[in-house]
Amino acid sequence: MEFFPDMKTVLSLGSITITWYALFILTGAMLAYYLSIRTLKKWGYETAMFEDFFIWMLPIGIVGARIYYVLFEWEMYVSDPIRILYIWEGGLAIHGGLIAAIGFGLWYFRNKAIDGLRVMDAIFPNILIAQAIGRWGNFINQEAYGRIVSEAYFDSFPSFIKDQMLISNAYREPTFLYESLLNLLGWVLIRFVYKRFGRRKRGDLAFAYLAWYGVVRLWIESMRTDALMVGPLKMAQLVSLLGIVVGVLGILGVFDRLFKNIWPFRRQKPAVLFDLDGTLVDTKDLIYASFIHTFHKFLPEHKLSEEELSSFLGPTLKDSFLRYFSEEQVDEIIAYYRAYNHEYHDRYIKEFPHAKETLMYLKEHGYSVGVVSNKVGATIRMGLAAFDLEQYVDVIVGAEDIESPKPDPQGLLLACQKLYHNHDDLIYVGDSPSDIKACKNMAAFSVGAAFDEKREAKLKAAKPCVIIRDLFEIVDLVKEDREWSDNTI
Repeated sequence: MEFFPDMKTVLSLGSITITWYALFILTGAMLAYYLSIRTLKKWGYETAMFEDFFIWMLPIGIVGARIYYVLFEWEMYVSDPIRILYIWEGGLAIHGGLIAAIGFGLWYFRNKAIDGLRVMDAIFPNILIAQAIGRWGNFINQEAYGRIVSEAYFDSFPSFIKDQMLISNAYREPTFLYESLLNLLGWVLIRFVYKRFGRRKRGDLAFAYLAWYGVVRLWIESMRTDALMVGPLKMAQLVSLLGIVVGVLGILGVFDRLFKNIWPFRRQKPAVLFDLDGTLVDTKDLIYASFIHTFHKFLPEHKLSEEELSSFLGPTLKDSFLRYFSEEQVDEIIAYYRAYNHEYHDRYIKEFPHAKETLMYLKEHGYSVGVVSNKVGATIRMGLAAFDLEQYVDVIVGAEDIESPKPDPQGLLLACQKLYHNHDDLIYVGDSPSDIKACKNMAAFSVGAAFDEKREAKLKAAKPCVIIRDLFEIVDLVKEDREWSDNTI
């Protein structure tokens, strides 16, 4: 089987030529983009914002990589400057592309008021994938090679690599291949091992990338014979040393201490959102009575068990009733349920201990507070008004405000928008598995409110970040120095 029969061109249609070099560069970039977007979507970000970023970042990175290369190889272009535009001939310096792309990214995400370190953690490790694939473009153009070696050196290599490494009548070390494999290994180690077992804070994955790639390039450049030079020094090694220093200092938290008041190292207080039923107010008896009353009218032969009644805590009314009734009946049944629920609301509802004290503390200390529930807004306000809690709440998101109820995170994201608060730092307190799942569907910091043993068992199975047994524990929680997102996602 013959790989790369035409070592330069993939496809030629008249005046349009697609080269292997361009194909590898773009394939690597697109794969890195896909992997990054996949993570960012899990964190609740809108794809469109990052599509715009990528559309601008890719050409800016290519221009930066070209300018960097040309600056250090100016003698090649001074007599024929138009060749500067011939990037298909090769000559893109990765470090130049990184510098340009990172600079643009810092400006872009700073203006979008997004947590820069968190975005860097999502994107930087995947750059290793782009670099691993891009090095095969250097292979095609016979770049990024090493010292002269004997023909026997390639006895264990595929013939197409051996043939392409015959440069100027001498076989060269395939340093492009070593770097490609080490970049792939680095991606696996950072993305799956370090993220799970070594990461301590935001930015660590990005700094691990800088340190890893710095070490790889430092070693690779010691073997390369076509490196960019600054006098007697290899420029890539100097930049690699800088990357190692920055990466190590970042992992050690030096920048977090030195620049704690400067973006992206500046931390902000989390927004604190609450579910209503079973979290701020105890509506279990009211819900049970309302369902029993409704079933007595529409399905009198069915006696609801304790397990069935418990299963109604959390899901929407529509989802609950659809388990027993047809779609055509549900609207009428919900209206009947709500009429009874509102009429007997104040008779059955109870306040959880320390609800008011907790909300009061958060309000007085500058935290953004909201309530997000699958109930309609009017019912939410009834529950809050019953115990004079609404004065401490900045925003309410009910069923009528969203298209998809929990466990979809749409309500949480909407609340952050209304609060003008970044959703990177968000605590959501709820008492049901659907509340915890809504958090996990956007990697928010989930707090399970376990006020009885039965609910606690179900909450533990949902794996919230923290479980509390008294609302006032929130006061101590928000004082902790930690990330306000689920870093296991």
